[in-house]
Amino acid sequence: MTPLVYVFYHGDVSIEPWEWLLSFLLVGGLYVVLARRRNRLIKSAPEFKYYLSGFLAKVLGGMAFSLIYFYYYPGGDTTAYYYSALAMRNLAFSDTLEYFTQMLGDNSMRAWSAYTVNTAKPFQYVFFEDRTFAVLRLTSIIVIFSFKSYLVTTVLTAVLSYLGVWAGYRTFVSYFPGIAGKLAIGFLFMPSAVFWGSSILKDTYTFSVVCLWAHAVDEIFFKRRNYISRSAMLVLSAFIMVLIKPYIFMVLLPCTLAWISYFRVVRIRSMLVKFVVLPMAATVALGGSFFILNRLSGALDKFALGSALETIEATHRDLSDEKQYGTNRFELGRFDGTWQGLVSKFPVATNAALFRPYLWESRSVVMLLAGLENAMVLLLTLWCLVRAGPLFTIRVFTGIPLVLMALTFALLFAFVVGVTTPNFGALVRFKIPLVPFYMSSIFIVLHLAEIRRVTRRRNMGFVLSAFRMGTGANAPPPKSRK
Repeated sequence: MTPLVYVFYHGDVSIEPWEWLLSFLLVGGLYVVLARRRNRLIKSAPEFKYYLSGFLAKVLGGMAFSLIYFYYYPGGDTTAYYYSALAMRNLAFSDTLEYFTQMLGDNSMRAWSAYTVNTAKPFQYVFFEDRTFAVLRLTSIIVIFSFKSYLVTTVLTAVLSYLGVWAGYRTFVSYFPGIAGKLAIGFLFMPSAVFWGSSILKDTYTFSVVCLWAHAVDEIFFKRRNYISRSAMLVLSAFIMVLIKPYIFMVLLPCTLAWISYFRVVRIRSMLVKFVVLPMAATVALGGSFFILNRLSGALDKFALGSALETIEATHRDLSDEKQYGTNRFELGRFDGTWQGLVSKFPVATNAALFRPYLWESRSVVMLLAGLENAMVLLLTLWCLVRAGPLFTIRVFTGIPLVLMALTFALLFAFVVGVTTPNFGALVRFKIPLVPFYMSSIFIVLHLAEIRRVTRRRNMGFVLSAFRMGTGANAPPPKSRK
């Protein structure tokens, strides 16, 4: 007999044997399809070596998370999202017009009253909050095709989110194919991203579309191909970010504009022209970001520029509530209500998001695993600074447009997450969009440092500017010393 779990509005529920069978058949069928694609493309794109292993990591991570939070931590957000989306799916078949009305954003009391005993009712705390309601709307589409199965919905969510992550991974590999394996670690196999970014959660959707955004920007502005499909990806990614977690878009947009602007500037040969154009490009990037974010203030709601400071402080206070979030937390000190005071928290907050909880701060199995990952990231960062040197690291950061975007986004996002999230349990989940960008930046710096050592041993000159477009087929070879 399958174990029963009580879910409000739905009664006693369980994961039935047929769900397990259907899930494994689905995974097996997708594995065969993806294996054929891998075999067809691996000769021209060697990074497809990691295609299937990344797929399995994503699916197994999503299933593991869903099972833990179904049986061990019942009543969490994942089950609330699923069963609320299931109610929306039932509404789609009983009152299609009302379903489409809600899909357009109607989460009023009138809309909630449209649900009946037959459809079951969504959880109020996720239905009436705009950001979580966006997750219900997206998930309800998946539930329509999942045979009303919690496990199958998890598998489909993991598979769909993998598409965005894989696209982001291939973008970075196109610039630095020599470290495809290391980049795969950053994008596909980091435990925190696999565990927290593969199930029915806000973070799964946002993590995927951040990677998809980077891919679409690169295709449109740098590789200049597939304009229509990539423009659709860009709009979809921005739409989902603004709907679910607007602060991600607020950090990513200026980093993207800086990436586009700097990519143009570094290709200018004349130092005099660069000296004139660079401040102009920076001004355009910042001004453009401010203009776009200001125009989106209605959609950004409490995350709009005018209320960002108050929102940050309120979120920090909320996540500091020990009764609701526990005592596994860290202190940032008092906020004085000014932007200067907030910026002064940058070192502590950024360090917390990147490297904490430390091993000795871990008080549960999940936090211990997070502590082990953070220890690895910290050691890799220190190794990068020792092996490459601080000055060379800064040169790569300021000289390679891809690294400029990735590391700027990682550090700024780490600050935003760290300053608003003093609770370790939430911190390890909220930070996952920065993980592939930070790890990839470190691996790229180490890779270029190794190229510099090899070329110098061979008495060949190393010119960092030769690698602005990466080390792919279009990158020029190093120059011999005369």
